[in-house]
Amino acid sequence: MKKAVLLILILVVLFTFISCGNLDMFDANYTMGYIVIQEGEHYVLHTVASWSDSESDSVTVTTACCNNYIWTSVNNATLYRDKPSGRAYHMECGG
Repeated sequence: MKKAVLLILILVVLFTFISCGNLDMFDANYTMGYIVIQEGEHYVLHTVASWSDSESDSVTVTTACCNNYIWTSVNNATLYRDKPSGRAYHMECGG
């Protein structure tokens, strides 16, 4: 009985350390391929190389289309997993 309790305790501790170490035991990251950002009066579609959000209302994106590092408000941008329809943006990033 004590061995079973000890094994469960070890598994819980290991799971906690692995999860906190961001080793993606569970996929808590969302794969997003595109972002539409309001730039002036236009909405521009960018291809996402990587992105991250913060606890504030901002998102940081590295684009694959023009290799820019963009930090923007979530109020001015929408992330998409798949390419959105042409109605969601005015132009695509041309690199």
